[in-house]
Amino acid sequence: MGDAGVLVLGSVRSAWAVGLGVCVALSSLGSACSSRSGGDELPSNVPPPNGASAGAGGSGGARIDAPPPPPVGAAGGEKSVVVTVSTGGKPVVVANSGGSDPGGSGAGGAGGTSGAGSLCQPPALVVPGCVQALESESLVALCNGSDDDCDGSVDEGCKCDPGAVQPCFLGEPGRRHVGACVDGEQVCVRNGELETRWGECKGGILPKPEACDTLDNDCNGCVDDFDDCKPTGSCPGPGDPRIPTGQPLAPYPLRGRDFFMGDATGWSWTVVGGPCDALNASSPSFVLTDASSETATLTPKLSGDYTVTMTVTLPDGSLFTCTWIVHIQGPGLRVEMCYPESSTQDLDLYLKQPGKTTPWFTGEAQFSTSLDQCCWANCEANLRGGSVMPAPMQPVTRADWGYPTSPLALCQGGPQGPSWQSVGFCASPRLDIDNNLQEGTGLPENINVDAPREGETFRIMVANFTGALSHPLVNVYCDGHRTATIGAAPDQVPNFSGTSGSISIGALWRVADVTTHVTGTQTSCTVSVLHAPASPTAFDVTYDDPRF
Repeated sequence: MGDAGVLVLGSVRSAWAVGLGVCVALSSLGSACSSRSGGDELPSNVPPPNGASAGAGGSGGARIDAPPPPPVGAAGGEKSVVVTVSTGGKPVVVANSGGSDPGGSGAGGAGGTSGAGSLCQPPALVVPGCVQALESESLVALCNGSDDDCDGSVDEGCKCDPGAVQPCFLGEPGRRHVGACVDGEQVCVRNGELETRWGECKGGILPKPEACDTLDNDCNGCVDDFDDCKPTGSCPGPGDPRIPTGQPLAPYPLRGRDFFMGDATGWSWTVVGGPCDALNASSPSFVLTDASSETATLTPKLSGDYTVTMTVTLPDGSLFTCTWIVHIQGPGLRVEMCYPESSTQDLDLYLKQPGKTTPWFTGEAQFSTSLDQCCWANCEANLRGGSVMPAPMQPVTRADWGYPTSPLALCQGGPQGPSWQSVGFCASPRLDIDNNLQEGTGLPENINVDAPREGETFRIMVANFTGALSHPLVNVYCDGHRTATIGAAPDQVPNFSGTSGSISIGALWRVADVTTHVTGTQTSCTVSVLHAPASPTAFDVTYDDPRF
């Protein structure tokens, strides 16, 4: 783990630390202790916490001395102490004020607090864990997906690979993965020609005021920690068996009586989708039916996380509300392409068979597609070999890359479900739908490889068939986890327009190479964004050039 140590400022009754050489400056323990003599040195870029003195200690470093705490129960509430976790030097100052306020009305939100006199006490009480303000979290090796200095930004100053996606959390770092709290995601974007940065952390569930609902809403380590709590319902949190993982294109029941058993006069359900929904709100990536009923049904079109909110109206007019994340997981590799112009323009998604490097097209227009790739001609339920021109030497058959067929449950709920049922299985690879403004309009295109092999590399390409200016976005999921998002603002593909693919090759965007890593039944991916041959940063977009 390197040499980083941690100096933690926590409450007298909630100070804790994990590591080698733990030192707690409590009055009951007498003088402070350390695994090193002479005090711990702070890096010059980390200021001492408010109220702590910077004295001699080490060569030019600052020593943090805690003010002596009052005895437990003394007036003045909880005071700060210092906990030193020494793992070889270079400590980091962590400021915890003995309670936080995620909901704006005290650390416990509505009805309770996490400070002195609270129902939530150590060892259950979670230390917030905020470090002193840092200009760049990378300076002290805090590139970890957390808002360590609690300034509203995650991993500022940390380097990343453009298009990469990582889990992130905008709440106090000590509350991450506690109670109701769930990570969001952030995408690596360009910050100028050669620099990169992590973009905004979006999604997930953050601490909010505690409610009487059997869930730790403020993520402080305690459930319903205020007086006179008599739950009328039970909200789910991460890992709750009432909210299992779903799969794309399959109906997902939302049963209100799983969470609320009392009298109700009204029900309401809302769902928020992922990156394609943010790009094209008029064409959501899901269908929600019976949204005003006790039981609703969510049918997701894409992989990823969907945020579900249930609101129940009680006879007295009060509301009972629960919000949770439904994770949708397609097996293996799933490549998704969406674009805001999908209701008026036709873009096509292609995936090249591993080991093949042939040109994408063999003739003078996009109808001349090669058949060693998964696309509109050979990967849908209904084959369209008659549309390939010039006609190939052999009849167009379904793309067969040596994978086993997949169960119908993976595709029969999609736009071509009845046709797949006639086929009798789900092919792998397969294209769910061609958004060609006839078969589909306003829909994302998805190519699925349900059981890829270890070490295979697939190339993704997007072709602009209509030719008008478009702004495609490509998401790569492996076992339902978003690994990359390419083409998102501010890194949109520039000038993606050209002549129509019906008369020319037109504009082609070679997006990325995806290499699969398979361990047992688990698939992960490495995604390498492609760049133009003469540029280390420009997207690989060509016009009337079918090269691989």
